[in-house]
Amino acid sequence: MRKATLLVLALVMCLAIAAQSAEIKHLELGGIQRLGQITRSQLLLQLNKQVQLEGFFYDGSIPMVVQDMDTVRMDKPMPPDSYVPIVGPRPTGLAWGAKIRIQGQIQRPTSGDPHVVQGQSLILRISGADKIQVVQQPAQLYNPLANVKISSRFPGSITVFGQDKFAVLIAGGYDSANSHLRYWHDLVAMYNILKNAGYKAPNIYVVYADGARRDTTLAVDAVLCSATKANISNVFTQLASKMDSLDTLYIMLNDHGGNGTGDPSGDETTTHTDEVLWLWNAVAMTDDEFAVEMNKIQACDKIIMQMKQCYGGGYIDDTTKPNRIIMSASSATQVSYGRSANDYGEFTFWYFAALTGNKPDGSGSVNADANNDGKVSIMEAWNFARAHDSAPETPFYEDNGVKPAHSGAMPAGGEGALGAVTFL
Repeated sequence: MRKATLLVLALVMCLAIAAQSAEIKHLELGGIQRLGQITRSQLLLQLNKQVQLEGFFYDGSIPMVVQDMDTVRMDKPMPPDSYVPIVGPRPTGLAWGAKIRIQGQIQRPTSGDPHVVQGQSLILRISGADKIQVVQQPAQLYNPLANVKISSRFPGSITVFGQDKFAVLIAGGYDSANSHLRYWHDLVAMYNILKNAGYKAPNIYVVYADGARRDTTLAVDAVLCSATKANISNVFTQLASKMDSLDTLYIMLNDHGGNGTGDPSGDETTTHTDEVLWLWNAVAMTDDEFAVEMNKIQACDKIIMQMKQCYGGGYIDDTTKPNRIIMSASSATQVSYGRSANDYGEFTFWYFAALTGNKPDGSGSVNADANNDGKVSIMEAWNFARAHDSAPETPFYEDNGVKPAHSGAMPAGGEGALGAVTFL
């Protein structure tokens, strides 16, 4: 009986080994594997071996093959199994969103590879552009080279004698694979809007990814630093020493958000976990931590904060105070999204259009001046963006210093009075 049992166990083990060998052989010898059906761990078993993958091309952060373009569009870090970085030549004119079959060797990045992939656990190295076959062109237009076009006409800017305007624009990036080009476009667009509204370059602090410019579209006089907790803390410490009771502070939080691992302060009554803003190198800054930085500003006329990241609504409870206008693109439990073209955030695209009177991609003009007074208030801009936001996200708004925040058109629920008389 014991001998029979051992024989059965041996047979089972042989079958399991054979099945695994068959899977590896299928992968190694030319079987096409679709991303989403193979894990990164399985790919790592094939180090220095040839594989063929099928997915969609994207290089809005680093060149890669992705499981689908919806994964890229969401403002949360992509699951490692959903993408593989590409190193090597690519066909001329290869478009974002093209369905491709790609053949190459799974490797670890080396010091000789582009720095943007050196933090990745693996790459697919291809020997020539002919190793990428376009199976299907994209069904919709993705615009990786979208120009940041901000109208010189700025409706609604108001200057108060003795008032200074300050701003902090944060796009953490998470890592090189997740630092999408649309976050850079959002940041540059908001920077230009503020400059046109009278914010001086030395008063606009740009906290971005690893601190390196993506291109020359951001003014060379911009105060730029990497997205670390220490740098954010330093920025708010500087602002606290510079601002007085007449001054305005504008804050934009962009790119990826997430859920933390607990709620040490016990203030999360809905989610029971802190929401986080992802900074560079996958460092999470909780809503509690960010509120501490904001609260360094003791003297100001008002603070305006506009948030784009996933679960941004969870930041509102922690940052709500009198004389603050706080907006999020999504609730505390929702993912937020980029536009389908992946050139800007969905909410930010319409918010920028409302503030300037022109769509940021140059595709036409808009009119967000609902009361026809010749200028666009923060509340009007938020209403316009909320109404035009077509992503599966629910924007929230708060400006009376009393929780909770509200969705829907403003004014409502006691909200909207401050935003209706506030202009950039």
